Formats: sequence, structure tokens, C-alpha cells
Amino acid sequence: MYVGPADFANGKTVCGLRLDRQRTTTDCDGKYRGERYFRCTPGHGLYIPIEDAEFVGVADEAHLQVVAARPKARGADATPSASPAARPAPPRIDDDFDLEAELEPIAGLDEVKEMLRGMRNMIAVRQKRAHMGVQDERTMHMLFLGNPGTGKTTVARLVARMLHHLGVLKSGQLVEVTRKDLIGSHAGETAQLTAAACKRAMGGVLFIDEAYALRNEGSSDSAGQECVNTLVKESEDHAKDFVLILAGYNKEMQTFLSTNSGLSSRFPNVFNFADYSYDDLARILRSTASDKGFTLHDATLGDEAALGALVRRCIRPGEIPKGNGRLVRNLVEAAIARQTNRVFQLGTCSKATLTTLIEADFSDATGAGGEAAGVESIPEVLAKLEGIVGLHSVKTYMKQLMAQLQMAQQRVEAGLPAVSESTLHMIFSGNPGTGKTTVARLVAQALKALGTLRVGHLVEVDRAGLVAGYAGQTAIKTKQVVDSALGGVLFVDEAYALVSDGRDTFGKEALDTLMKLTEDYRDDLVVILAGYPGDMELLLARNPGLKSRFATTIDFANYTADELMTIAEGMLADEMMRLDDDADALLRAIFASMAASNDRENGNGRAVRNLLEQAKRAQALRLMQLGGGLSKEQLCLLTEADFEEGAAELRHPQGPGGAGRAGMGEEPWPPTGPIGRGPPTELLAAA
Repeated sequence: MYVGPADFANGKTVCGLRLDRQRTTTDCDGKYRGERYFRCTPGHGLYIPIEDAEFVGVADEAHLQVVAARPKARGADATPSASPAARPAPPRIDDDFDLEAELEPIAGLDEVKEMLRGMRNMIAVRQKRAHMGVQDERTMHMLFLGNPGTGKTTVARLVARMLHHLGVLKSGQLVEVTRKDLIGSHAGETAQLTAAACKRAMGGVLFIDEAYALRNEGSSDSAGQECVNTLVKESEDHAKDFVLILAGYNKEMQTFLSTNSGLSSRFPNVFNFADYSYDDLARILRSTASDKGFTLHDATLGDEAALGALVRRCIRPGEIPKGNGRLVRNLVEAAIARQTNRVFQLGTCSKATLTTLIEADFSDATGAGGEAAGVESIPEVLAKLEGIVGLHSVKTYMKQLMAQLQMAQQRVEAGLPAVSESTLHMIFSGNPGTGKTTVARLVAQALKALGTLRVGHLVEVDRAGLVAGYAGQTAIKTKQVVDSALGGVLFVDEAYALVSDGRDTFGKEALDTLMKLTEDYRDDLVVILAGYPGDMELLLARNPGLKSRFATTIDFANYTADELMTIAEGMLADEMMRLDDDADALLRAIFASMAASNDRENGNGRAVRNLLEQAKRAQALRLMQLGGGLSKEQLCLLTEADFEEGAAELRHPQGPGGAGRAGMGEEPWPPTGPIGRGPPTELLAAA
């Protein structure tokens, strides 16, 4: 017996008897229209379409043992030349089908499980009513609504078995089809293909995945409409003969149902497949590994909490709706591939080594799988924070925040009630070059070290990275940026520029989308909005919703003259360079003027770096003019002359009208004459 697809039937499933060897004589030997029957080469036989065949059951065990004991005929393994390898006969459905036992290994899907129990109870009660002469016939066609990877096909197979066990369906097979199996290439073929699929499903379940693709609303898809109309008719004419299940995304399915007024009324049983939780995904991971013959390392992954933490690191919340259980299967397969390479390098291994997955198998050297490579400890992050010049109020807040999060963890571990969680989204208010980006990166590292963030990376973006140039694209672009930052920190620099005025609809759309997503992913994302103090206050006043979502504002003050000098000395020390006395005095005077100007474009670390770079270029030109071999002292020394160009630019900055400070009625700076000859106090006073 052969049951399976055949090339001569255009890939359709056929059923029939095939010859395992050539027949020389037969009781039915003869010719018909020039063809000799039953005297053919091995592999030939007689086949009929599967819809014309009826499955009457599997032979009992005694008969199967008798057949198995017979000598195997020559060529018995031959496969029909016109068809692929034979498929096994339909599985036997156990009479002792237990719904609870079938549901127990399925993770999550509590609502679906309750609906299946309710359906079982309803059928049992309906059958009792039928024995008493009360007819309570109801259609069993169903809708499975949910994101991919939520187990819709698994449940559909379970439904087929349950309904067969309860006597609703004769055979209980599951026939899976999609649009390409039902839509024909020419007029009239679609109705034939659709009707044929329904006929194959007689006695069982016809499962159409991504059913919304059959017909698109508002399109001229006549073939799709023909398919839908045929399905409606077949499901109505043969409501007692087979069950039709349409599956797909919730929103798309609602649109699809509107394409035919009769669809909704024919599918009263609606199952909503919710996305899996992290606990569900952890359970699926353990089950998937077990099904593949692997175990998880007891020391690191044996505990459910540890396994759940691993899944949280490897799968971002925004990715779950896109794959659910499929993400876990991909994760396990990738881990097995890495484990294979690891075991190969070990050489001779035991069975336990060959089949055990450890935590390292779920993340590669570059941090793939969700875990950032090179995670630093809390003391290391604090040491980096202390190494930053100035920013005393910022350091104090960061230490308080880290202490607060640590205490919250210890309370939970001690069995005490958890303190109310406050939002970690922040506003960094300060002029450019005051260390906002550096501190944001440390915030990400600190929250990763504390376990608050699972990845701990920093994604920097500005208006151009969030706002699109076409209507309807800004929300999509903003969502993509947020997805890339999940598990870490999203740092929006110059956030005040998101909304320029009341007519900036694109910017408002970006800000509104960002605000919604910060709330949706508050457990897996920290957003930091940064910008000038006055402009950030204007942004908060323009959008009241920001204040509640960004309750913490950290002010980054301009550096003092001493702090600017400390920054300069650190930059020079990194390159093994130093200042002579005159250059030191001049640089201190420059920094004193910068700090006193309170200019948001001056008085910060960025201005220090630019000034030093300019001085090093001047030094290089000066040394080139000397020619010959240069001593180590000459190569490392910056003189007063190297800073004259920078001092001159500060004396005459080019403003909007080309006028400098002197042109606006201020005293020229630095004072004319030999700069730096007097004591530093006199120079500072002159400045």
C-alpha cells in the first residue's frame, strides 16, 4: 500500500497498491486497449486519488505479526518510480484519549486550554441530549487568532484527535493547506482545488494557516474571492463531515472576515492564542532541548529562575510577538551548534558531555544571544564614575540610584515586600561637552551589572534617527530604533529638537510614539532625553505627559576653571605631553575666561579637546621648521606660542555678525603685551 504524493498526479496525494516485483502470470492477466495489466516492472501499480479512498482502520496486532513474519519479497523496498518515498499510514487514534494529559505538556495558552475543556464538555452534554431526543447541533468550525509560534498548529492537531475520540469526526486526520495550495492559475481551477482540499479533510480537520492571505480587502483578487466563497459553501454543506480551522494574526483576520458576510457567522468558536510569557518560553526551551536528546546543565540552568533569566537575556520583549516558540527553537538549535564546536575541541567525551548544554552555549564570544560581552562589576562601574572630572551632583545621584536598586533586590531575597517601582527614565539637562553621553553609557553598564537591564548597551539617536520624511513612516522608524535599544539605554541627544513648534506633526508623532513605547517596555528599556537646560524645560512644558514618564532630571553644570584644567592635564598625560610654565599660565587664564563666560558652547570638555588639538597642530608646525633630529623633550612639550591661535580666537570669536567680544564693548582678551610674563594671579585678574 502506498499513500503519498505522486508526480503523475501533479504532486497530489494518491493511494493504491504497488508491485514489489514483476508479475509473469496472474489470474487477471490480459490486455485492455493495448495495455497489459499486472505484468509490469516492479514499482508499478494501481492508484486512486486520496479523496476517493476511505480509511477503515489499521489491522490488529496479531495480523501485523503474521505479515511481519512472512519472507520479504525481492524488491520490496522499491519505491514507485513516479512517486516519492512512501508515507506511513494514518496514525491510530487511541481510544483512551485523555485531554488533560495532552494539555499538560503544552506551555501557557491558559485561555485556549479552558476553551478546549469547554468544548469537550459541550460535546459530551450534547450527545446525552441527543439520546433523549433533543437535537442541539452546532457548527464546530473555528478561528485561531494569534501571533506566529503560539502553538496554533499543535492545538489544531489536538482538536482533530479530540473530536475523533468524541465521535464528532470519523477519522481525525489534519489536512494543512495555505493559499498556494488552494489558488489555481486559471479560471475555475481555484474552486476545484479548494473543493478537493475540503474533500481530503472529510472526517477530519482542514487547517488553513495565514488564512487572511486568501483574500485581501479592497483588491481585485478574484481567485482569492472564489476560494473564500467555495470554503463558505463547503463548510456549510458538509458541516457535519469536517471541521474548518482558519488561523492567522488577530488584526489581519478581522479584516479578512469582513471580505465575506457569511464568514463570521460560520466560525462561532474563536480561540485567542496569547504571546508566551518568559516563564512559558523557559519551559518550552527545556522541553525542546529534551525532545532533541539534550539536557541542560544542572549547576547553571537546572534552576527555573536561572533558566528564566537566560531566556530574558537572549530574547527581547519586542521580539516575542514575532516568533514566540519559534524563537526558542532557534535559540536551542544555535546553542546545539555552538555546543558541537565546543565538544569537538575537547576531543574524547562522555555521553553526558555530548548531550549537555551549558550557559555559554547560549551566547557566543561577541555577546550574541542577548548578553553583552565584557560585563563589568558594580565596583568597576563606580570606579569609572569617580574617574570623571567634576559632576558631583551627578555622581551622588548615580550612587543613590545604584544603592536603591541593590536594596530593592535584597528586600526581595529576604522575603520582604518589594518597594514600589519608580520609572528609571531620565532627563540629562546641560550644555554640550559636559559628560552627558559618558554618564549615559555608565548608566547602562551599572543597570546591567545590577541585573535591571539584560543587555546594557547604549543606542544614541537624535531627531534625524527618529523622524521620517513621509507621512506614516515616523512611527515605524521610531519603533525600529526602540526595538534596537531593548535591554539597554536609548539616549536621545538634543531631544528638544524633536518638536520644533505646534505645526511639526512628524516630530510630534515621533515623541508620542516614543512616550508610548517607553511605557510599554518600561521593564526592558531606559530612555534618557538630553539637551540644553532652557530648551528641555520648554519641551517639558509643551508636552505635559513627559513629566510623568521622566520624573528624574539630572543637571550637568558647566565645568569650573580648575576642572577644565584637570581635564586638559588628563588628556595631555594620556599622550605623554606636558606644558611649560608660560603655557600652563596661559591655559589657566583661558579656562578662567571660558568658565566665567557661561557660554553653552564653551566651558566644557569638548572645548578643551579642541583647544589642545589646535595647540598640537601648532607645535607640529613649529617643530617641523626646526628641522633635524628632535629630542624627546621637544616632542612632548607645548609652549605658550602653541596656544596663541586658540587665545586669539577666544579674543575675537566670530559671531553672527562677524563681531567678537571686543566689538561688543568688552575689553579685548587676553590683554595686549607680553602674555604670561607676570604672576598667574595678575593674569587671571586681567582676564
